[in-house]
Amino acid sequence: MNTELMVDGNAIAGELEQIFGHDMTMAVARCAGCAADSMMATLIAFVRGPGVVLRCPSCESVIARIVQTPTATYLDARGMVYLRMTSGS
Repeated sequence: MNTELMVDGNAIAGELEQIFGHDMTMAVARCAGCAADSMMATLIAFVRGPGVVLRCPSCESVIARIVQTPTATYLDARGMVYLRMTSGS
């Protein structure tokens, strides 16, 4: 994995807020690969490409992909067991 291209989930906070309607950096995602719980802000993000790829910081499995086109936003979250959003997150 090319670590020079990696940033943390905070780098896509604006995109996540646009999709979900509020700050998602404190929301917790459970990885389908290793069952680790991670705040969205701590996920490994790759942002140089046609979209964004979010990976688990524990096992590096792909948790989600986000692609924006001129007409739609696509969120593929099949690497996530769930996304827990508590009040205020």
